[in-house]
Amino acid sequence: MNNHLAPPNGNGQRRRLGRPLALYAAPPDDRTAAALDDEAAARALVDDLLALVDAGLIVPIDDGEEIRYAPADDDDLRAA
Repeated sequence: MNNHLAPPNGNGQRRRLGRPLALYAAPPDDRTAAALDDEAAARALVDDLLALVDAGLIVPIDDGEEIRYAPADDDDLRAA
């Protein structure tokens, strides 16, 4: 008698289990350093943008969905 019966769904092949992934493993040191450099560069760009907004050289424009930044008009600069 056959001890290995086909499953009721008709597929006689066994399912292979997936390879376990290390979800919480730290990335390699070179990738970690690159990510930290990218973060520092992004923070510097945001700090520069905020400094330009504080100085009145760049104005935020709210179009309802996003806030965009544009150079201030000459009228805006004279009013400041």
